Amino acid sequence: MRIHALVAIGASLLMLSSASFVHAVKPEDNQATREKGKQIYEHACLLCHGVDGRGDGPAGWFLSRYEGPRPRDFRGGSYKFRSTPSGELPIDQDLFRTVTQGISGHMPPYSGLSEEERWQVIAYIKSFNQGFKGPVSIALLLPNPPGPPSAAGIDNGRTVYIKYGCQNCHGDNGYGDGKEALDGNLKDTHGHTISPGDLTERASFKGGSSAQAIYRGIMTGLDGTPMPSYADTIGGNDKDVWDLVYYILSLSQERQ
Repeated sequence: MRIHALVAIGASLLMLSSASFVHAVKPEDNQATREKGKQIYEHACLLCHGVDGRGDGPAGWFLSRYEGPRPRDFRGGSYKFRSTPSGELPIDQDLFRTVTQGISGHMPPYSGLSEEERWQVIAYIKSFNQGFKGPVSIALLLPNPPGPPSAAGIDNGRTVYIKYGCQNCHGDNGYGDGKEALDGNLKDTHGHTISPGDLTERASFKGGSSAQAIYRGIMTGLDGTPMPSYADTIGGNDKDVWDLVYYILSLSQERQ
């Protein structure tokens, strides 16, 4: 049932996945822009990310202590949601996308800010990390989906899911109950035990639940977590990647 439902909405998924979050012309990254960004940061971001961007704001401590991952340490921490290879800093468009759409269950979307204001706060956030003053990272090629999913492709996606060990963390049926998770072996770079996403719940797709967002997560990994990049393994077979993407989407389709 869920396979047929997913195939039926394939066209709408294609349109959603190709949507762009970057429209406004970025203001020049200078002291004036960063000062305006600082004002926005102090009102909207400081409570979680802290005065110095270390992820140690008062609300951030509470979140990491009781509910979920620690807020991003902008000074040297890893960035999960990128279009760049694992271990590299995100490009500006990645930061803009995250600020705009938020992180499901953890960070609200800031689409209520004007696009200029979002670029200003991004300029200020980048000032915490000297790495952003170096050469700009090159984003991986992230193509649009090749076409609507098929039942045969989704079946192959299940095979790919097992072949690359996704079930070890996410579980046989995607509930986030794999052996590594149940044994408490999954930890972030701070040593905190973390839980893999429940792939049957769209809300657990923190980097976005569109087909292209899931493709991006598979190719780049989630730095700072046990989720690796598969660019050097499955990345050589684009059909298998897309079949895996649509299999993952099929796990949550029947609950929509």
